Parts: sequence; C-alpha cells; structure tokens
Amino acid sequence: MGGLTVRLPDSLRGKASDLAEEEGISMNQLVMLAVSEKITRLDAEAQFAHLDALERFGEAVAEEECAQPDKLMEDLLNRAGDEEPREGDRRPAKAT
Repeated sequence: MGGLTVRLPDSLRGKASDLAEEEGISMNQLVMLAVSEKITRLDAEAQFAHLDALERFGEAVAEEECAQPDKLMEDLLNRAGDEEPREGDRRPAKAT
C-alpha cells in the first residue's frame, strides 16, 4: 500500500475530521472511503454511457436494416457530396 499526502483547506479538513470522529473511523479510513465511492460512481457513469452508446448504435443499425439497399446507397452518396477526391483518397493503381 502506498502513502499519499493530501493538502486540504482548514475548513474542509475540520469537517472531514468531525465526520470521521462521528463515524468512529480514522481520517485515513474516511479519505479511502470517499475516494473509493467517487471512483465507483465514475466507473458506473462510464459503464452507463457505454451502454447508452451501444443502445443508440443498435437502434441506428436496426433503422438501416429496415431501409432498402438503394435508399441506403442514395443516402451514403448524398452524404459524400460533390467534392472531388483528395490526394491519397484514390486506390493505388494495380501493378501489372
């Protein structure tokens, strides 16, 4: 286990000290619990964001699957616009 020095404003340190005393735990335990709770919450938020993105992706795929192939191609071509290919966008010439 590693050590860590944390600098807290006097007001925050005083509140943390009072809370630790009320809970019957050390300041070290209070800080470990607070950091652990914060990390757990952030991890959960990241998981929910990932699941939400997967759900949105699944909905988009389902919508595309319902579309007709010609309609999909038309949509893709419309997104591409009329811009000429840039340098490096073309396939390399086949070696003969």
